[in-house]
Amino acid sequence: MGSDFLLPVYGFVVGVLVGLTGMGGGVLMTPLLVLGLGMPATAAVGTDLAYSSITKLAGAWQHWRQGTVDIRVVRALAIGSMPASVIAVAVLYWLQGHNAALVETQLQHFIGAMLVVAAFLMIRRVFFGQPTPGVSLDLGTFPTGRLIAIGALGGFMVGLTSIGSGSLIIALMVMTVALKPEVLVGTDVAHAFLLVGTAAIAHFLFLQEVQIALAAKLLIGSIPGVLIGSRLALRVPRRPLQIGLAGLLLSTAFTLFR
Repeated sequence: MGSDFLLPVYGFVVGVLVGLTGMGGGVLMTPLLVLGLGMPATAAVGTDLAYSSITKLAGAWQHWRQGTVDIRVVRALAIGSMPASVIAVAVLYWLQGHNAALVETQLQHFIGAMLVVAAFLMIRRVFFGQPTPGVSLDLGTFPTGRLIAIGALGGFMVGLTSIGSGSLIIALMVMTVALKPEVLVGTDVAHAFLLVGTAAIAHFLFLQEVQIALAAKLLIGSIPGVLIGSRLALRVPRRPLQIGLAGLLLSTAFTLFR
């Protein structure tokens, strides 16, 4: 599993990249745990969810204090995402009881597929800008049904792979509701805390493969990494970095598919 010294280093590298690009940590940390530390896919997903939930809590609290959280959107997303994440973990638990080895292999491939989706969304944002904004919450009817559906889709993906709360859901949110950029980010972070926390608890209760001590060691490096990356984001050209990171995600996905 590697020395304890390397865990904060891994966390630091992921934290810096998250701070630089704004990308969700799941697309970076979960593959690292699988390929870098040799963890089984289910354990990597559960550990990443536990690690991410602490990070999301800190971010959600800060955004709440700033007033950059739309609680109506958070509530609608959570109605769909929280039960869906539990269902996803329950499905994993049921499948593991039938063929655990096959589940690990297929889950690793599914994580690879989610990395391809995340890379596509990143490339699309780099070359074509943000998706078409959705309806204004001040002028239009509140799209409760669509937000619940987005939450359900994202929640199921996060429950399975830990990937999607910071990439898939926010991309679909942009096309559904028109929010100021800072409110969009704050709302996504606040909802992600509820979703990731629920999924982490479900993994802990159903699969019992969440490695809390390992997640804590990763946080030692990731917290200062995020702070440093956020400061560097003002000086480092984002477009080349995002293109390079998208290429890294695609190459990682290819490795996971093998």
